Amino acid sequence: MMLSLVYASILLAAGSTASPCKLHSGNWTSSSTTVAKAALHRDGHGSAAVNQNQKLGTQANAGLNLPLPYSQESSAPSSTSASNAGPSVAASGSSGPSSGSGSSDTSGTSDTSASLTPASGSCPQGFLNTVFNTNAGQSSGFPTATSNTLTEYGINNWIGFSLDTLDKQADYDLSATQASQLSGAFNKAQIPIVMDHTYIQDAVGMLANNPPLYLELYNEPDFSFENLTLTEEPAPSASDLKTLLDTPHPNTKFISPALMDANGPWLGEFFQACNGCIDDFHAIALHVYNPDPQGVLDQITQLYGTWNKTIWITELSPATAGCDLNTTTMATYISTLIPEILKLGYVEKIFWNSGESDSTTINQAPAACSPSLTNSDGSFTPALQALGAACGINPGTATS
Repeated sequence: MMLSLVYASILLAAGSTASPCKLHSGNWTSSSTTVAKAALHRDGHGSAAVNQNQKLGTQANAGLNLPLPYSQESSAPSSTSASNAGPSVAASGSSGPSSGSGSSDTSGTSDTSASLTPASGSCPQGFLNTVFNTNAGQSSGFPTATSNTLTEYGINNWIGFSLDTLDKQADYDLSATQASQLSGAFNKAQIPIVMDHTYIQDAVGMLANNPPLYLELYNEPDFSFENLTLTEEPAPSASDLKTLLDTPHPNTKFISPALMDANGPWLGEFFQACNGCIDDFHAIALHVYNPDPQGVLDQITQLYGTWNKTIWITELSPATAGCDLNTTTMATYISTLIPEILKLGYVEKIFWNSGESDSTTINQAPAACSPSLTNSDGSFTPALQALGAACGINPGTATS
């Protein structure tokens, strides 16, 4: 069933409570299949999902004999002391150098964890990245002004929830002028995604003809918005993705499926079914939506404690139904969280959601809790200023 972006807007305007997710795309189609991918998909998860992610404990990998850094009954680990115990399936790890510095300034941090303080420092090249949702094309400054502003503040790559570039995706609703402005540099900055199993054959062709540096395999296969997006079971996914894993890809690094709940059972079942394929992945992807910095860090450290492998946070935002951040406290949230993530040493990239101006409600969050990095005309927001400043980037010529 083909569902348009207009229909998606109607659903969202109707206030459906079936799912708190953020729309990424309208209709996804693949040249290798006639299956219509009706993808009313708003990633990022409301308070119910946040609560689920915080209830990780002993049930997260039930029946798999996989170690957990902590259980529901025990205290959470500190953000700098994740367990390195390996799981029962083969795991490999890598960790980068720690960076970021602390600060004794605790002004404006009443809404964040008392144990964390705002800081600024420097980030490795490629650390800061963003997400473009399907409404990116509705912004007058997209793509040229938006891209230039993001780049000026240190944003490197972006995820757009497609395998093809955005000018080939009608779901992004770009005008002819906007599509013509998509430069080679902009397209090269994209991290493409094999959204589900119907994209695999197209991805095989991509690896043969135009291999990207990175390729993410599946977006939230453990969750379906309004029962319209595809879900994928772990064992069949291991079988389906074997085609890609076995395809020669000397110039491409694979990123694991990005799950709604990366600390739930899906990933462990997948790695067991694929018989050690964890070594075929450069990093494990994680989606985190939480307005509490310590809650974000707890999810990250639990994931690393289970798999001892490099992490990409391919969606990061505080926007949830429980978010009470405003422009000022959003900046404090960013300046508090980013240096703490850097200190961990094993998070290679973060992708802030979102890079475009977003006037729609995100995860039932109040309008004040807007994570947009740019305004409609492409100028920067205080959130982008804070994100750049957390990495020591303060463009002197930028104007809002």
